[in-house]
This record gives sequence, C-alpha cells and structure tokens, in this order.
Amino acid sequence: MGRSINGWTSSARGGIAKGRARSPGWKAGVAALGLLSACGPWEARYEVKLLTGTCSAIPALEGARYLRFRVTGADMEPVERYVPVDQGTAALPIVPPGKGRVLEVRGYTDLPRMGGRLVALGRSRSFEVPESAGEARPTVSVAVRMVDTYVRPATAQGTCVSLAEPRAAHTATLLDDGRVLLAGGFRTGSEGVDSTVSSAELFDPVTGTVTQVPALGTARAFHTATRLPGGKVLLAGGEMRSVEGALPVRSARVLDVAQGMSTEVELKVARSHHAAAVDSGGRVLLVGGVGAGGAVVAQAEGYDSATGQVFSVSTPVPRVGMAAMPVQDGRRIAVVGGSDGAELRPEVLFFSFEGGSFVPVGEGARLREPRRDAALVPFGGLERLLYVGGYDSAGDVAEARVLASSELVSPGAAVQVSPGPQVFARSGLCAVALPDGRVMTLGGVRYGAGGLVSDPHVELLVPGQNGAATALLGLKPLDPSRHQHSCTVLDDGSVLIAGGQGEDGSRGTTLGDLVIYTPVPLD
Repeated sequence: MGRSINGWTSSARGGIAKGRARSPGWKAGVAALGLLSACGPWEARYEVKLLTGTCSAIPALEGARYLRFRVTGADMEPVERYVPVDQGTAALPIVPPGKGRVLEVRGYTDLPRMGGRLVALGRSRSFEVPESAGEARPTVSVAVRMVDTYVRPATAQGTCVSLAEPRAAHTATLLDDGRVLLAGGFRTGSEGVDSTVSSAELFDPVTGTVTQVPALGTARAFHTATRLPGGKVLLAGGEMRSVEGALPVRSARVLDVAQGMSTEVELKVARSHHAAAVDSGGRVLLVGGVGAGGAVVAQAEGYDSATGQVFSVSTPVPRVGMAAMPVQDGRRIAVVGGSDGAELRPEVLFFSFEGGSFVPVGEGARLREPRRDAALVPFGGLERLLYVGGYDSAGDVAEARVLASSELVSPGAAVQVSPGPQVFARSGLCAVALPDGRVMTLGGVRYGAGGLVSDPHVELLVPGQNGAATALLGLKPLDPSRHQHSCTVLDDGSVLIAGGQGEDGSRGTTLGDLVIYTPVPLD
C-alpha cells in the first residue's frame, strides 16, 4: 500500500519511509510534501497532505527536524505524535471516529522538551473520521507556513499567486468553505487617475489559487461586505470613481458564491464610507457614510437576509468614519466613533432589532478621546472592543492629528469605556482579532515629509491577565507600506493581507499582492 510522492514513501504501517536522502533543509518549492496514510494495526482512517508551496527562497520547513501532528475535537481528548522529518518513522495519531476533527501540524528545530524552536505551523479545516475501516478515508489538506514571516502563496506548480487585478478600498470576506472573497475597490492609473473596479475574485489559502467570479455589475469602492447566514455576502453601497470625481452608489448586491448567483438590491439612499454589521438574526444595519455632494448621510437602514427586503430605520445616525460591530452574541450592534461633518461624535450607540426595525437600546457611553477613521475589533474575547488609532479632526485630515491611543469599550449591562494601550500613531489601519484573543494592527496612514504617507507598522496586542496591562509587541513591518488594504483571519489562524494603496506623499500606487502572516502561537 506504499506510494511515492516527492521522494517520500508512505509505508504500509502508516509512517513515512525515506525514499531518497534529504537534509532537514530540503527544498519544498512544490505544494505537496506528501500523503501520510495509515493501514493495518496502525489504522488511523484518514490521510494528510501537507502543502508547503511558497514564493519565498526559504522553504516552509527550513530547519525543521520534527513535525508534531496534533488532532483535537469536541468529544475527544487531544492526541499528538512527533515525527522526525529526516527519518519519517512514526505514524499519524490514532483518532476516534467522529466529526469536527482538526489537525494542527508544527515544525520544530528539535523536540520541544530539548529546547526545540517552532518554525512552521498549519491547521486543517474540520474533517470527519469514518466509523468503519471499509469507508473512504478523508484526505486532510494542511497548508504549512513559516511563522512570524510574510509569505507569498504559491500554487501546486510553484507559481507565485497575486490578485487578478490590483485593488485598494476593496472588501475581503471569509466564506464558509475557507476561501476569501475579494470584491471591488479602485486602482490608480499611470496618469494618477483613479478608476473603480467591478471585478471580484476568490482566493483559496490551502491550494494557493485565485479564481475570478462574475463581475459585480456595478463598480464600487469604499463599500461594505457582510457575510450573511447561509454563506451569502451582502455588498452594499460604495462609490464609483472617475475623472469627474466620486459618485455614491445606491445599490447593493447579494452574492451566493456557492451557487454562482447574485441578486441586485436597491438601498434607501446612496452612501459610501459607511458602516454595516449583521445581528444574530441575519439582519444588517447600515449607518452613516458620504452621500451626494459629499454630504454626511444621516438616514440609517436595514436589510433582512431572510426576506431579501430593505427596511427603514427611524433613528438618524449622521456619521462618517465610524465603525459598527455586533456584540452580546449578535443581539445588539454597536456604532462607535466618527464625525457628523462638523464635530467628532463621542457617543457609543447600540441598536437591537425590535418591532420590525433597528431601534436604539440602553444608555450608551462616551469615548474619552473622540476620533474618526479608527479600527474597531474584539479584544480578548467577544465582550470587549478595542477602538484604535484614527484622526482627532471632524473634517479636513490635513489639519488633523493622527492618534497613538486606543480605547476599550465593554458593552455589558453598564457600558464602560476605559483607556486602551498606546500604539503607533496612524489612521485607516487594519485590525484583526486572532482566535486566541490577541489583536494584530497592520498598516494605515500617517504624516510624513510630503504629507500623508502609507505606514508599515505591524503590532501584536496581547490582553493582560488578571488586571495586568496589555502587552504590545512590534512585529516585522509591511513591505511595501500600505493603507486601504484588507486583512482577514483565515481558518487556520493566519492573516491574509491583500492589495491596498502605497502612498509616498507624492504619488499613489495600487498594490496587487497577496501576503500571509502566521503568528507564533501563545503556547
């Protein structure tokens, strides 16, 4: 039952017998490291395909001497096994049958108990181990990448992967199947004129492939993308850019990627630079933004994914540069920060769906340092929000100060706002919450010698335990610097950074790259 793949042969006893000699630093430029199978007395009833393709000159498993395979599941105790990379004599862990199994693969320079250092990491999507040995074995694919390194993905053939079209101010949405939908945006041409993008594409972080999906119908940038129950995505509003300026978009489109279908929806009002969030019932609240003539939009509205209908919201929210996020298990939606065009708004608003529409609920709180164009992200769990960076001006950013502060919003029975950690001063940054509660902030804009320039800083914020202060770690900077990019936490806990705008104070360049960063885990 042995088979030879990339010079490694999976043995009849489930291990990997060495086919031809290679050092621990062997080149893994192709995507598949091999299939690890299990047979006979070592019955594991699943196979594993390690994908190590990368555009880097350094292989994903460079310096690794041992692989650790660890399988977890809701109804089982974790099981693990170490396999020497240079000998490949051990088998996969034996896993009890059942659904919801997740395999984590780590590459170490030596055994951890001997001081081995983690150099590579990958996690599978959930899979099922069959009850009977006679059933078909699932093949579990795991993309293994170097930790603490920006990696450009590659296909199985070793081809470097980029966006099909450079884009900035686009949206990136993680779908139920683990792929990422990247839609819309704008790009700056050779003459310095911006044009809006109407295309959309899907990136598969496991196989490293990019495929285009049907065009959006209406080109749009600075729109919102909201994942709905059932896996559909609502792309709402935005603006079209041309030599004549920016025109806000009144339409929305519901994409069903799995079925290859889309539906046009007409909104109550045209808006861009707005905020949107979905509650636990699949209803989307859209607030604020910029409308016709550059005016701040006051009218809020909602979209019900169950009926496909747009409905009015009676409470006006005249804001731009704010953020919205579901809280309390999606029973409420928080709206934080922003400007009404004349002054910054310090009120933290909460909405819930009652009587057929969204209504304000509870007594809100006030930001200690009002701001706009900051990033809002869960911090240390779902019941605390971090509002980080931004400008301190309601209007012209040329006269604004870029903030190096953050605030913590705790939306409990009594809403609390408290000072957060100090950060690198920048606005329009990406901020993502990692599965373990840590937060990464990436890129943005700051003031340079020529005016506003793209910022390269990347930070890792670690929540303090038992009242301790937040720890802030500076990570390797982005190269190139960027803003108006997207950052998406993938199923395996790594972060996808896509596109954006590079600005050096004199000209802007629209980026078309894809980069994946895998954080070092806490353990």
